[in-house]
This record gives sequence, C-alpha cells and structure tokens, in this order.
Amino acid sequence: MIIQLNKTYNFTVENVAFGDIPPQRIPEFFKDGRVASFFLEEQLTHWFPVLTRIEGNKDHDHIDESGLKYDAKNFTKHGLKFMPSNQLGEGRKFDAGVAHAKADKLCYICCDIVEFPKVRVRFVEGSDLVKDYPKCSVSFSKREALFG
Repeated sequence: MIIQLNKTYNFTVENVAFGDIPPQRIPEFFKDGRVASFFLEEQLTHWFPVLTRIEGNKDHDHIDESGLKYDAKNFTKHGLKFMPSNQLGEGRKFDAGVAHAKADKLCYICCDIVEFPKVRVRFVEGSDLVKDYPKCSVSFSKREALFG
C-alpha cells in the first residue's frame, strides 16, 4: 500500500486477546495510548508494508523505503500531543523551538484510538501539523478537524 499524506485510513482491529482477560475488557485497555502504542507501531507495518519499525527509544518509530522517518502518535480522549517525549509529563516544559525543529524532520502517523477497535490513521507532515497546532497539541475538540 502506498502511503498518501492527509488521507484518513479506517481499520478495525480483530482478534485482540491476552491470557484469561475477558475479550470485552480488552478494547478499553487499547484506548489508552500508553498501552496501544507498542502494539500499533507493529500493526502499522502490516497495514502499510512500506514501513519498517524502528525498535527501542529512538527519535522516530518507523522509516520507509526512501528513508523518510515517521513518528506514531495516538489520539485519545485527551487529544494528541506530538512534542518530543522529554517535554511531556509533570514537571517538564514545552520548548517550541526544539519541538518544531523535530517536527520539521518527521512525518507523523496520527492514530485515532478513541473508538478502539476502530482505528483511524492519518499521515501528516510534521511541518504541516506545527502550522495548524504550534503548541504541538491537538485538543479533543479538534479531532474531526484532524481526521474528518
């Protein structure tokens, strides 16, 4: 599959299970970006075979055949944050210069997991996201503007 920028792809994740956890409980866990990210980063390589996953804590999650770097970010009930991870969390500060410089080098894979097992995926150039969301954060109220 060829990746098209600014196109929303729709998927439904099937067959999600873990041990003895009742299947109806699993979708709630995957609506949390901390849980979903590891699995979605791998799943993206199956939906988009041109992507290769970069394992470990690098500054990006995937690379394509042309060398373009991608960073996957999850849109949850709290919105989507695409600043560097060292600027996220209590006591950490947002540095626009650093965040924008990183975004300019990446294409973001925005994954909407709010209605998991339904997943919407959109590839957006980092520079375009920064233009629309200079604080590197997309509020929940802008969800449809991003994916619609």
